[in-house]
Amino acid sequence: MKRYIQHLAIAAVLLLGLTACEGFLDTTPTDSVVDKNAMVTLADAGVACNGLYTPLKYYTLYGTYIPYMGDLRADNIYPRTADGTGSVIYTWQYESTQSSYFGTLWENYYNVIMRCNTFIENIDACEATSSSDIARKDDYTGQAYAVRALCYFDLARLYGQTYTYDNGASLGAVLLTETVGPKEARQPRSTVAETYAQVLSDLATAKPLLSTNPNLGHFNYWAARLLEARVYLYMGKWSEALTAATDVINNSPYSMVSREGYASYWGQEGNLESVLELLVSVQGDIDSDGGFYTMYHNLWFDDPNAGASLIPTLKWRNLFKDTPNDIRGQMIQYDDPSTGAKKTGEYWLRKFIGNKDQGYTFRRNNPRVMRITEAYLIAAEAALESGNSAAANSYLNAVRKRADNSATDVNATKELIQIERQKEFIGEGHRFFDVMRTGGSFNSDLAADPHDFRGGAAYQHSLKPGDTKAVMPISSDERVTYPELQQNPGYKD
Repeated sequence: MKRYIQHLAIAAVLLLGLTACEGFLDTTPTDSVVDKNAMVTLADAGVACNGLYTPLKYYTLYGTYIPYMGDLRADNIYPRTADGTGSVIYTWQYESTQSSYFGTLWENYYNVIMRCNTFIENIDACEATSSSDIARKDDYTGQAYAVRALCYFDLARLYGQTYTYDNGASLGAVLLTETVGPKEARQPRSTVAETYAQVLSDLATAKPLLSTNPNLGHFNYWAARLLEARVYLYMGKWSEALTAATDVINNSPYSMVSREGYASYWGQEGNLESVLELLVSVQGDIDSDGGFYTMYHNLWFDDPNAGASLIPTLKWRNLFKDTPNDIRGQMIQYDDPSTGAKKTGEYWLRKFIGNKDQGYTFRRNNPRVMRITEAYLIAAEAALESGNSAAANSYLNAVRKRADNSATDVNATKELIQIERQKEFIGEGHRFFDVMRTGGSFNSDLAADPHDFRGGAAYQHSLKPGDTKAVMPISSDERVTYPELQQNPGYKD
């Protein structure tokens, strides 16, 4: 949080430069945070609201590290070599002193939280008299609460043990809901349960303020509702999760893309499969070389300039051995050692094809934070756990048949739902958290998969809820600045 305090100090002097271009800025997130003297008009507020999303799309959050924490720590993706991209994450060898890897993860979330707090405190200065202006003002305010909720949810699941392990008793986030100075910010961490309560409170505030219309690149009511369903799923509150997920399925404007459109969906912007996607653009300048430092570069093979350092695991590929018509399995492509683009002899993932709508390559993908398909799989799991097997079957089979036109109906089980989630969400950051929240474990075995080097003698072979490495360490740099910031058990500063 060291730089977070610096951000607090400068937040009051950051001004807006492009407020006259209201239409453009309503759809193109900027990197602006404003103080009460700068956020005067609704145009100012629109620019500032767009700026809440900017840090989320970078490699330090949803552009790379969130999918790494969900897939590379799990059993969906591994590095091609033991010293390759993300090997520290894959082998669970992260420590509090590795600031170059994780020192800014905690800090970056608090940067966004600070922006949200500043926005919420200053939005009332913007005059709104007409009904349309009042609705815009409410919507901007709701977005700030929803973005803050997303940040606190991520902090809880990254730095705290899964809620279902100990009913949320482990350490969670530091809850700051207003702009504060360095002295006031020096607070101990709350519990995961308290953090989740803050998330749900923010979402409860956000929902009545948010528009129900699609809002590309931004939270709307349905994105907040789907996040609420996800939070309840993580908590094991099945009835609440089912109600929220089915509300999105039955009443929102979103729908699953067809099997025929699934592969091309990943190159489209604003498809109604996406409930919340973050906008990456040339104007947004995700980084100077066009996306080099994102996960998508490292997952891609079919280009001389691709990173080609991360590949789908044998375990994930084997999920499709008996289902050749599954469109997701058809995203696996072999890189022939004689004729392939990289000549690696590896299998790679042709999922994140680049934002083709904008003419971008594999380096520029819009991170999909939430998709309507997640609502179906949340509903299937929550219905099954609630004893409504017929509903669980219906929601699960809808996803299975969308992916595979030869699939026949099955009776939903916990295992089948998790397999479907694993198939569907590779590269989107769900798998690690799904296994932890359901009480599972990861086990690496060189005999079963010679590429799974995490099973080697030098590494920890298994991980389960409650283990030290099931949560991320607080950076030792943060602990020097904030001795009140408790370290997670098992880590040393």
